[in-house]
Formats: sequence, C-alpha cells, structure tokens
Amino acid sequence: MVSQVQDVFAQLQDIGLYDFILPFLLVFTIVFAILEKTFLFGKTKGGESKRNINAVVALVMGLVIVNQFEIIQTLNTFLPKISFFIIIALMVLILFGLFGANVESGLGGFLLLLAAIISIVATYWALGPSLDFRVPYWVQDNGALILVLLIIAIVIFAVVGSGRDKTTFKDTHDALELLFGRGPRSK
Repeated sequence: MVSQVQDVFAQLQDIGLYDFILPFLLVFTIVFAILEKTFLFGKTKGGESKRNINAVVALVMGLVIVNQFEIIQTLNTFLPKISFFIIIALMVLILFGLFGANVESGLGGFLLLLAAIISIVATYWALGPSLDFRVPYWVQDNGALILVLLIIAIVIFAVVGSGRDKTTFKDTHDALELLFGRGPRSK
C-alpha cells in the first residue's frame, strides 16, 4: 500500500505538479486575492472589483514566475520550512489553550514582540540556505556569550529602573504593552 502511494506522488512529481502547477496556483491565488482586496484597477459601476483584469494580471504573474526556475527552487525549499514553523506555532497555541490562556483575542504586548522575533528568526532559518544568508562568524562563535550579556543587561535595567520613583520595570512593561497592543495593565 505504501509503495502505491509513493508511486502516485512520484507520478505527480514527474508531470510537474510540484515544480510548475502548485507554484503557479499559489502565485495566481495570492496575486488575485490581493488585487481583489485592494481594488488596484478600480471598481465597476456596481462597486465590485474588476475581476477580469485582476484574473489576467494574476494569470500572467503566475505564468511568468513558473518560468523562473531559481525562484521556483527557492519556493520549494522555503515553503515546507515555513509550513513546519506554522505547525509548531499552531501547536504552541493549542498548548496555551490547554492551560487556559485566552488565545481567541490573540497575542499582545510582550508576547507579540516575542512572537515577532521568533517569526523573523524562523523566516531567516527557512530562507537562509536558498538565498545564501549567513550568520556573522562572531555571532556563531559567541552566541552563548551574547545571550548571557543580554540577560544581564535586562536584569541590570530592571534593578536600576525599579529603584526610581518615576520609572519602574512595570512602567517599561506597560510601555511595551502599549507599543505592541493591549495597553497598560491596571494598577
């Protein structure tokens, strides 16, 4: 049974499903959806988007991108890694929900900042090999030291800042909360 399923996927790969059809459909769908949402080419008299123009533009962009083999190879390398990251993020949200966190309203404040940083790192990880991104050698050699120094700086900031009357670590946390979403905590 397993060999039959593998044969089906091998046949799909032989006809170009992964190298041509799926990237074309992905680009076509994304471009068409963006054009439909933004009304880039205007609206009809009925107030709807000009679907025929949007479809032609999306079709041309999809066909042009399929002709660029380097881009298709990058997509085929990048998308599985990002999909893996999305699955991990979904599992984390399920665990948050399991322990009673309110995931319905989304992340905000410091958690949103942390999620954004993790997303940037995951994107860098996924694109790195195909676009030849490299971490500077001094970061690779001193990664643990940089992390320790960052933690020490945060602790020093928290201790020094908490001794003042006007600025406390709670005020800094409230400022971050205000900057990234939910606003300050109740006092």
